[in-house]
Amino acid sequence: MSEKPLLSNDIRNKITQLEYSGLSGKEKEITRIYKEATGENPPNFKIYSSVEMGIGNKSGFDGAAIHFHDKKHNINEVYYVFRGTEPSKDFGDVVYDALGIGAGKSTQQINDAKKMYQQVETKIKSSDEKLKRYGDGHSLGGHLIVTLSLITKSFKDIRALNDAPVNLKQLEALDKEFELYVFHQTGKKDGISSKKLTELANTYYEKQKATISHTWVKGEPMHAQSFPNSWYAGNKVTMLGDLDTEEMINIGKYPFQKEAKWNPVYMIDQFRYNLGVKTTLGGLGFVNDHVKQETLLNLPETRDQYLESVKRYPFLHFGEIKAGIGVGAVVMVNTFTSPGATFQLVKGISQSKQAKLHGINYVVKYTEANAMKTYYQVFDSGSQEEILLDYEQMKKFVYYCANAIKDKEANLNALKQYLHSEINEVFEAKKKKLKMKISREEASPQSFMEKADKDGATLAWFGQKRVAEKVTFDKTFDPLDDSVFTPVEEIISSIQEEVTYYQKFLEAFFQNFEKMMEADESVASDIKSMKEVVGGI
Repeated sequence: MSEKPLLSNDIRNKITQLEYSGLSGKEKEITRIYKEATGENPPNFKIYSSVEMGIGNKSGFDGAAIHFHDKKHNINEVYYVFRGTEPSKDFGDVVYDALGIGAGKSTQQINDAKKMYQQVETKIKSSDEKLKRYGDGHSLGGHLIVTLSLITKSFKDIRALNDAPVNLKQLEALDKEFELYVFHQTGKKDGISSKKLTELANTYYEKQKATISHTWVKGEPMHAQSFPNSWYAGNKVTMLGDLDTEEMINIGKYPFQKEAKWNPVYMIDQFRYNLGVKTTLGGLGFVNDHVKQETLLNLPETRDQYLESVKRYPFLHFGEIKAGIGVGAVVMVNTFTSPGATFQLVKGISQSKQAKLHGINYVVKYTEANAMKTYYQVFDSGSQEEILLDYEQMKKFVYYCANAIKDKEANLNALKQYLHSEINEVFEAKKKKLKMKISREEASPQSFMEKADKDGATLAWFGQKRVAEKVTFDKTFDPLDDSVFTPVEEIISSIQEEVTYYQKFLEAFFQNFEKMMEADESVASDIKSMKEVVGGI
C-alpha cells in the first residue's frame, strides 16, 4: 500500500485558497497552515510561481508548485496548485472559459500549465528519492490540473474543487496518443459523437481516472452544467454543504425532456433549444477562428478604442462583427421565443444566490465542518452517462444482495426437494390409502353392493336384488399430469434468475470497484473486507 500524502485535504484546500492572492513569497503562511493542522513545522519546501517564471501573462494562467523535500525522512513531494476564474482580475480567464472549456478551441492556458510543469520538473528532478506529484485546482484551475494530469499521466493524486470539466475535443488535440487511439477505434478523425468520445476516454484514461477526485459544494453552478464533449474524469466525488440544496439549472440540458417525448410543441422546442446550445458553442469556435486572441484579452482595457475602430473601419473587423452578431442573435432568439430557454432564464434568476457556493471559501468552510458525503462516479455503458453512486448505500445493497442470495438459495433447495420428492411422496401416500380402501371393498363385495343400494345405484332384476359374489376394481393409476409440476418449476426458474442476477451484480461490483478504488487505500481495504464477508455469507 502506498503512503498517504504529506498534506491533508484540509491543508491543500487552504493552500489553494491562498493561491488566489499568489503563493510567491508565502512561505510563512504555508508554514502556519501546516503547523495549525499538524502541530509541527513542515519539511523544507520551495515555492515555484508561474508569475515569477513569466508564464501566463498573456493567457491569464496562474499557478504555483510547492516542492517538499527531506532526504532523511524520504520525503519528496510536489504539489501543483492552480487557481480558478477571476473575471475582475484577469479577463483572460473568461476568454479561456468560453473558448477553451466551452468550445474546446483555445489551448493557451493549458499550454502555459504544461510549460510551467516542465520547468518545475526540470528544477526538482535532481533529487534521488522518487518524486510523488499531487495536484489541486479550483474552478478553471480544476479543469487545468485534471487536463494536465491526463496528458502527463504522472500524478499520484488530483483533487478538483468546484471544477470546470475537461473538454474532450481539446484533450484530443493536446494528447496525440489519445487522438491516435480514437482514430484506431473509430477510423475517423472528425464527426465523432460526444458520447462515443466519452466512452473511449473512460477506457483510454482508466488508470488516470483512479487518481482523480472531485469536491463539489451541493448547489453550486459549475458541476451542474453539461455540454457536448464535457467530461468529469475521475471515480470519486465528495459533496459538501447542505445536501438538500437544489441543484442549479443545467443550461446544456433541455428542461422539459419528459414532455418532449409526447408533446409535439415541446419536441420542436427541444430541437430548437439544443440547436441553440450547439450553435452558441459553434459561434464561440467561430470567434476563436476569426477574432485575434489579443483583441479578446485586451478588451477590458481597450474597449473604447476598439469600438471606435469598429465604427470607423467596419470592413477591418468583418469577422469579429459576424461572430458577435451570430452568437448574440442565437442567444436572444432562443431566450425570448423558446419556452425551455425562458424557463431556464427564470429558474436561473431564482437560484442566483447559489452562485456564491462556487467560491473556494465555501470548499474550505464545509471541509473544516466535515459537512460532506462521498459518492463514486461510474460510467454506465448502457446509457453512456456518468452516474453517481452513494457508497454507503451501495455497501448496504451489497450485503442485501448477499443475504438475498442466501435466502433464495434456501428457498430453491426447498422447492426442488418438494418438486423431486415431496410431490411424489404425497402422490404415493394417496395411492396407498386408496388401494387400502379398494382392498377393503374387494374383501366384502356384498357390503359394497348394499352400500351401493343405499345410494340408489344397484340394478334390480324383476324386483329382486342382485347378490354380489365378487367385486374387482382397476388398480392402475395414471401418472401425475405435467400441470402439477409446471407451476413449481416456473417458480424455481424465476428464483434462479434472481439469484443469477444478484450473483452477477456482486461479481461486477467487486471486479469494477476493486480496480477503480485501488488508489484509495481506505476504500480498497473496505472493499476487500466486504468481499471476504460476502464470500462467507
